[in-house]
Amino acid sequence: MTWLVTPQQCFIVAIAAFGLIGFLRGWRREVISLAFALTGVLFLLLNGGDALAQLIFVKLPIIFHDLVSTSPMAAPPKPSSSAVLIVTLISFVVIVVAGYWIGNKAFTGGNTLQPSDRLLGILPGLITGYFLITYIANTFAKSPLITVGLNTPSENVVTNYVPLLIIVAIVVVVAGLVVARAKKPGASAKK
Repeated sequence: MTWLVTPQQCFIVAIAAFGLIGFLRGWRREVISLAFALTGVLFLLLNGGDALAQLIFVKLPIIFHDLVSTSPMAAPPKPSSSAVLIVTLISFVVIVVAGYWIGNKAFTGGNTLQPSDRLLGILPGLITGYFLITYIANTFAKSPLITVGLNTPSENVVTNYVPLLIIVAIVVVVAGLVVARAKKPGASAKK
């Protein structure tokens, strides 16, 4: 028996995982991660991976050669598409991990978060997940070099779930505001 995950199931599981991560980390940490994720995705969509590969495989060897040798060096060839893809994916992972790490370092005390902070953390978690999944789906769709054992969501699947994510975001914001306005147990009312 073969277990096959459809693109829709892959998308739902990934979004649910990012929402859970946002709930566990809280609002403030997740906003930092969101900022890094959006910046990283924008950088890479604007050919940042190509520019980094050019720097690593062409510019740095020329600079190193100029520092240690007096003879001129022939220009190295442009990086291959697989080298660009590897640099892009490594950059993507580094940017996302840095966002989560800096979010954890900037705001400590994850066990003392208020319930409203946790609920509101779902919102940036969902947004982060949506943009990361969109970027990954876009990268996998464009590159024949990458194959994984899962049916990654296509761009159409990702786009079709935007209304559902908006409804979930509205529910999360309302629930977070209701929880924030609720009286804390043990607090006595003023007379």
